[in-house]
Amino acid sequence: MSSQSLRRPSEILDQSPMRGRQWLVVIICILAMALDGYDVMSISLAGAGITQEWGLTKAELGFLLPLEFIGMAIGLIFIGTLTDLYGRRMVFLLCLIIITLGMAGSGYAFNMETLAASRVFTGLGIGGMMASATALSSEYSNTKNRSLTVIMVAGGYTFGIYLASQFSGMLLEGGDWRAIFTFGAWISFAFIPVVVFLVPESIGFLERRRPDGFAEKISTTLEKIGFDESFDSSVPAAEDEEKISPMRLFEGETRRITIIMMICYLGNILTYYYFVKWMPAAVTDIGYTAVEGTRVLGMISIGGLTGSIAMAFASRVVNLKTLMIICLTGSAVSVAVFPFFTGTLTMMLVAGTLAGFFLFAVIGGAFGLFAYAFPPAVLGSGVGVVLGTGRGGAVVGPWVGGILFAGGMSLYLVSPIMAAGSLMGAIALLFLPKQNKVGG
Repeated sequence: MSSQSLRRPSEILDQSPMRGRQWLVVIICILAMALDGYDVMSISLAGAGITQEWGLTKAELGFLLPLEFIGMAIGLIFIGTLTDLYGRRMVFLLCLIIITLGMAGSGYAFNMETLAASRVFTGLGIGGMMASATALSSEYSNTKNRSLTVIMVAGGYTFGIYLASQFSGMLLEGGDWRAIFTFGAWISFAFIPVVVFLVPESIGFLERRRPDGFAEKISTTLEKIGFDESFDSSVPAAEDEEKISPMRLFEGETRRITIIMMICYLGNILTYYYFVKWMPAAVTDIGYTAVEGTRVLGMISIGGLTGSIAMAFASRVVNLKTLMIICLTGSAVSVAVFPFFTGTLTMMLVAGTLAGFFLFAVIGGAFGLFAYAFPPAVLGSGVGVVLGTGRGGAVVGPWVGGILFAGGMSLYLVSPIMAAGSLMGAIALLFLPKQNKVGG
């Protein structure tokens, strides 16, 4: 059979219905992202016990709480880049090892300094895991389900945060705050053999990088998945000189994609973190109780979970770029008008749920958009750079909101100003190139 009549390995996966082994890889990526969510939440859940044992001030605890975000930013950008150079599976395993060691180090920390170092180290693994899990799930999906699976993987992070809040009570009852970290370390460690035995290297990566014995490795993986057919392993003339380098993110048409995705994600994260960090305090200032403020935050989370699920399934039938622009606009409008619905608790809970729906839908949808917007050769690098930049919004959003409140501005003025981040993201997406089949 001539090579002209054979499909390339990536085409076999793109064009065929997904098999059970492909869905298994996606499920493992979802669970790994849930582990990331647990790890990020762990320091907040352990905070009270840490403060009591070491006699920390609020300022010292405040220093510890966000340290994993520093590691995450570094891990997203630098370790995420390794996924494009050395393989999705290898980096996946490396990040599991880093998370295991980092969580164990946190569990056995003997002072604030050692705990701080372990949290930054753990963040490296969390950030790298986000990039590698996104790339791996994308390349094991077919074209029809790619946005669905990648958004589901992104939703695993939120699911992990929920699980952490549920397990923490039982862990603290049976031990002290260290149990939260050691439990996370054991779960991370248990994932290592799962990945070793059940997650082969990405076929797309092998096809592009062509390491020694790549054809045999691809053939073996295709057979495990359930595809028993010959494939074209020749090098297409157009790709002979393809550069597989992170620098491609800032070259040619890819530079435009990278900048647009950075603006889009950073803008929404800025609005999102302002909203979730300041709403409980802001509604308390209006005259509601702290418990009622917590209820608002809870409804934001419920709306967010609903939005993530809705985005995942809607992306199968509606263009993802269009969905993202709609949801970014919805995020901007719902955050901007939230203060006008604070007259009663019921109205405020409804408004918070709606804002959470759009904000979380955008976060999940962004992961799906990465898979379509970036060339496969730099998908891991692209995810890492965009998400790493987005960490800045997690700091800037609450900080700028605090400055505006401190300057005497009311919630009626601050919310519309901070909602501009999501609106900026919607405008940026209008310029995303159409030829990248965004939305499948």
